[in-house]
Amino acid sequence: MATPADVAAFRAAQTDVVALALADLLQWWRQSAPASTDALVAALEAFLPDLVAAHGDAAALAAADWFDDLRLQADVPGRFRAAMAPPVGQGQAAAVARWAAGPLFSATPDRSQVLANLSGAAQRLVLQPARETIADSVRRDPAKARWARVPGRSDPCRFCRMAASRGAVYHSQATAGGMNRWHSKCGCVPTPVWPGEREPYDVDALVEQYNADQAQARARTAAN
Repeated sequence: MATPADVAAFRAAQTDVVALALADLLQWWRQSAPASTDALVAALEAFLPDLVAAHGDAAALAAADWFDDLRLQADVPGRFRAAMAPPVGQGQAAAVARWAAGPLFSATPDRSQVLANLSGAAQRLVLQPARETIADSVRRDPAKARWARVPGRSDPCRFCRMAASRGAVYHSQATAGGMNRWHSKCGCVPTPVWPGEREPYDVDALVEQYNADQAQARARTAAN
């Protein structure tokens, strides 16, 4: 069974991968980013896909190894090995690059905001194949695994709190639905859980927090 320490160690490893990607992004931005708007957009469309593909492979490999290690610890029947999910497609990454460049076309172009957009997007895109590696391995595992969305901090955002409050119920894209969405800088970890195991976090506490959120939202609606 995954422990909080297991999840923290995996999160730290993924954070290290993201840190390397962001360092490469910053170096490129300082040394190679064109001055003109059109040239910068074109350069970003070419650079970002390569960046997130290279580091996304590293994140996915770590996720596959982690899944296999946890499965071995769980001592479940049958043989199964996780497979790495592919990196983000070039078209998706190029579209994100165009979105990130949006502040260049405002009345007061803001290159610093472009870099901030790119940093958040790169984090999400680098981790996407790792998250898909866990989700896809859970779906294919004959031992009937599920995955839980373990929050990355003690006070997660409302969406992450809601998704995590459901516990280890996610098995396929259909059961995950919108819960398999990840915002920029999200530190949540999709964590495999096998039959007979418990989630490595306090699900009941998150349910209480989520119910409190709902009560507050209803109260605000009634007040208006």
